[in-house]
Amino acid sequence: MYRKAEVLRRIELRQSTIKDWLNCPLMYRFRHIEKLKPVYRNIAAIHGSALHLAIHLLHSKGFDQDLASLYKRALDESLKRDQDIPIKWKENQDCDLTLMRDHALELLKGYTSYKENHQCEVIYSEVEFRVMVKGYQLTGTIDQLRRNSDGDIDLVDLKSGVQRPNAKALPHDWQLSLYAYALKYGELFVNGDWVRPRIRVDRTVIYFLRAHEIYKRNTKYGKKGEQKGLPLIACQKPDWDLIQFRYDLLNIIKMITKDWPFPNPSACGFCGYHNACESRGLFYASAKLTRVKATLNEWAESPNCPQKGII
Repeated sequence: MYRKAEVLRRIELRQSTIKDWLNCPLMYRFRHIEKLKPVYRNIAAIHGSALHLAIHLLHSKGFDQDLASLYKRALDESLKRDQDIPIKWKENQDCDLTLMRDHALELLKGYTSYKENHQCEVIYSEVEFRVMVKGYQLTGTIDQLRRNSDGDIDLVDLKSGVQRPNAKALPHDWQLSLYAYALKYGELFVNGDWVRPRIRVDRTVIYFLRAHEIYKRNTKYGKKGEQKGLPLIACQKPDWDLIQFRYDLLNIIKMITKDWPFPNPSACGFCGYHNACESRGLFYASAKLTRVKATLNEWAESPNCPQKGII
């Protein structure tokens, strides 16, 4: 078991670190404390990273780019990361890559056709931040900071997952709250320098990319050819909410710096540490059996044992 000081030396306090702990404390331990490599990379994560990069390039280079070439460039960049870790394909590589490209084109076409994406002003895109909270430095990357068509400042997090985020949970989204806190009290890495933006966010927004998917047939939810919904899920972000977030964040840090790993089966579907997790049980079982056997051997050699040396 590691002490708090050792845990802090081993981990980096990023939004991804905290997210891993919230998903599964045992996965967090394997990845961030023990520095184990996962057995595989998930294609959903690769696809999501490529979509983030493609949208960043859309806003930086213009919406008139060829979307197929744009996604291919972004996907190639995502595939280059962690090349020593194999990818877990669902069917086979060629089939999965074709499905990913078709799906990306569908989402990117919807994104480029959405009126608000043209009318807004993207102030920052894929920008790194750092912020001190009670002596702890937290880092991460903000997807987008926008001035929307109404003139308000929107903090936007792009989501490419299957399940649509719950609007009721958005005011308590710790990741967006961390970004908002960093924009007001921290620093951003812009053009090679760290700057203090001192920006107060009016709204936090989740941009649900899969809302741009097209219905392939008529359903009770929509007609064939229509998009599946509105992509923007937003809530107001008052200043007092950042005070509550700071308190919650410090409690999270207290928990993740205590070496109390335990598995969360809900995260098993996308975790690449199955082998380490399963062998952990065998390790503890073998250690326990060794202790039991040593105790039995000691008893067998004692004069009180009716059948000495039986074990």
